[in-house]
Amino acid sequence: MAHAIPAVHISWNLKRYLDGLGDAIELGLVKAVGVSNYSEKRLREAHTKLQKRGIPLASNQVNYSLIYRAPEENGVKSTCDELGITLIAYSPIAQGALTRKYTPENPPTGPRRQIYTPEFLSKLQSLLNRIKELGEKYSKTNTHVVLNCLIAQDNVLPSPGAKNAEQAAEFAGALRWRLNSEEVAELRNLATEIKPVTGFPVEKL
Repeated sequence: MAHAIPAVHISWNLKRYLDGLGDAIELGLVKAVGVSNYSEKRLREAHTKLQKRGIPLASNQVNYSLIYRAPEENGVKSTCDELGITLIAYSPIAQGALTRKYTPENPPTGPRRQIYTPEFLSKLQSLLNRIKELGEKYSKTNTHVVLNCLIAQDNVLPSPGAKNAEQAAEFAGALRWRLNSEEVAELRNLATEIKPVTGFPVEKL
């Protein structure tokens, strides 16, 4: 997967990089090309470049969750939808904030505390309560509901970080069932009432 390189690395050349990825496909070294943290402009450039060689751009991995929806605002998601590029959502459970890992009384420590402040976590409670209610309706956990809300959107594949087999099994509980469209819309609407959490500034790449 090709990651976007910060602008300070002025020697980086998108054309040459994509040429190398295309060569790897044609040599049978890899089966698909995916990118990460690509802006709308860079995504279109990569898609066009690969398309000329008959190679599809499979995916763009970006920070995306119920409470971080910058890809919807900066054109990344709509471009993925338009071009048939799967949007892979990293940090889909917002580092645990959407699964009640943290509370206003027990916020995270370290750098995460700057994002998930007690004030923010307090505002998050109405959304978390509804997530819990839907989990009870479907006999699912908060994690299952949050991930399924992304899966229910076409062309989105959440990619939570599993550190062990137990976590992988927990994440698998988001599969083989589906929130209905009204429930997805309700969760999204509740999330928009909360000031968005900050994340990787893909819109500035």
